[in-house]
Amino acid sequence: MAVATAHPPVDSRYPRLHAGVMGMYIFLCSEIMFFGSLFAMYFYMVGSHTGWPPAGTQAVEVWPLPTINTVVLLSSGVTCHFGLEALRHDGRLGRGGIVGAGLMGVALALMVIFAVLADAGGLLIDSLIGWAGAVVAFISILAFLGRGPFQGRRVFLGLWICTILLGLFFELGQAYEFATAHINFTTNQFASAFFTMTGFHGGHVAGGLVLLTLILVRSLRGQFSAAHHVGPAAITLYWHFVDVVWIFLYLVLYFAVTGPVGG
Repeated sequence: MAVATAHPPVDSRYPRLHAGVMGMYIFLCSEIMFFGSLFAMYFYMVGSHTGWPPAGTQAVEVWPLPTINTVVLLSSGVTCHFGLEALRHDGRLGRGGIVGAGLMGVALALMVIFAVLADAGGLLIDSLIGWAGAVVAFISILAFLGRGPFQGRRVFLGLWICTILLGLFFELGQAYEFATAHINFTTNQFASAFFTMTGFHGGHVAGGLVLLTLILVRSLRGQFSAAHHVGPAAITLYWHFVDVVWIFLYLVLYFAVTGPVGG
C-alpha cells in the first residue's frame, strides 16, 4: 500500500533571493545602461576624430594619483566583500580571512611603493593619499586575521569602517585631481567627456559612502546579524559595481590616453 509523504507547504512570501537584493540587481541593470551610454558617447567621439584627444589637450596623467586612487578604491571592494562575509558568519572568515589578508597585503605593498615614488617626485597630496590608504590596509589585515580588538562582530565593523575610509580617500583624491587638472569641462570634447564620466562615477561613490555609513550606524544599533543582512548585501553589490565601472574608466580615460600606449 502506497504511503503518501507529507511535505511542508512552500511559503512563497520568502523567495530564495530577497526582494531587497533583487531590487538592487534591477537598479544596477539601469546603471549599466546609463554608464554604457556614456562609454558609447565617448567611443563615438573617438571614432569621429582623426586624432584623440584633440591636439593641445593636457589630459590628466595616469601616474601617480589616478593609479594610487585605483588601488585604494579596488581594495575597498575587498574589505566590503569580506566584511559582508564576516557578518554572514558571525565574524568567522576561515580561509576567506587568509585570502582577504593576502589581497590587502598586495594592496598595502603597492600603496607604500606608490606613495614613496610620489613623495620622491614632490607630489605631497598624491603621496598622502597613498600613505593613508596603506594605514587603512594594514588595519584591515589585522581585522582579517582576527588580531587585536577584531573579534566576532568587530571583524565586520572593522572591515566596514575600512571600506568607508578607503572610499573617502578615493573621493578626496578625485576632488584634488579635478581642482588641479589643466583642463576643465569646457576645454574641448575630450574634457567634457572626461569630467562627465568621472564626475558621475564620483557621485555614485559619494552615494555609496552615504549608504555604507547608514549601514554602519544601523549595525552599531544591532539591526543586522547573520540571519538579517539584506541591507549590507545590497550595498556590497552596489560597491562592487562602482569598482568595476572605475576599472573601465581608468583604462579608457587615463591609461589609454596618457599611459605607455596612449602616450
